[in-house]
Amino acid sequence: MRSVFDHELRNMLTDAAKLGATQALADTGAIKPYMNKSEAYRLYGRAKVDDWIKDGLITPRGEIGKSWQIERVEIQALASSKTVAEYINTQYFKDKGVKINLDK
Repeated sequence: MRSVFDHELRNMLTDAAKLGATQALADTGAIKPYMNKSEAYRLYGRAKVDDWIKDGLITPRGEIGKSWQIERVEIQALASSKTVAEYINTQYFKDKGVKINLDK
């Protein structure tokens, strides 16, 4: 019988593979290495992206509030790491005494 852990582990490995593919595509020029703010907002949500910038978790290039860009791999890696941390903080791991601080 498969556990929730098996499913989440598969999701984490899939996220890692996607991140590697994104890096490879950016390195070869198949995709742009940066995304503009409208794409970042559409993919991850305006409030979340603005909070990540405010907290210094991602670094926009250009003038904030105008035409800035974010490195595609940087924001994708952050989004994946937040998902992993949120999963580890679920009841399954709390019962085992494991916790990751998501605040900073």
